[in-house]
Amino acid sequence: MRSSFCSTVSARAGGRTVNIPVERPESAVVALTDMTSRQLVRRATIIEAVIDLIADVGADAVQMRDVAKRSGVALATVYRYFNSKDYLLAAALEDWQKRLTRRILASRGGRSDQDPLPGILDYLRRAQRAFHRNSHMTALMFQTTTSTDPEARATIDRMNRTNTEMFNSLLEGVAPEDVPNITFGLNAALSSSLAGVLTGMMTLEESLARVEWLARVLLTDR
Repeated sequence: MRSSFCSTVSARAGGRTVNIPVERPESAVVALTDMTSRQLVRRATIIEAVIDLIADVGADAVQMRDVAKRSGVALATVYRYFNSKDYLLAAALEDWQKRLTRRILASRGGRSDQDPLPGILDYLRRAQRAFHRNSHMTALMFQTTTSTDPEARATIDRMNRTNTEMFNSLLEGVAPEDVPNITFGLNAALSSSLAGVLTGMMTLEESLARVEWLARVLLTDR
């Protein structure tokens, strides 16, 4: 869902004046790496507004003009940072998941257990409960994975790299050649369970139990 700015010109048709929309090319999006500190703060304000709107009305109902109104940032500026709704929603999801991961890892106090299972179970339980509390974010996660928007895809790729780095940290001590397969299995179980809870096919308790069972199978006696 890409958006572009439009202006109008007046023309005579059938003896009356009509306004004809004329699309203007989109301005180049300001790259995150090129943003000044002030621009980064403004971008964070926009994302905070999007997260609030998603919680209120769901991702599908979010409109760029509503984001501009809630954030207090001009609509043209919103488009300068996020040139499509898909990109904006992906950035909001990325920020929300980063906050979730930071909270979970911070709760561990930086400790590194010899056995990775307790840390993995703690993460999986907390993640499932957080997504259960915010079903709109769960729905957005599945929606975003099918986006064809280039900026949204790049954001999802970045999220996947962050997820891999987190599991690499939690699985410290596991044979390196096993880590990618274990990470794949845990992510698949988590994604499947979240989908089941979102669609009402399973309860949160069933989701927690099944994901924990798989984690124990993958990590016991390693």
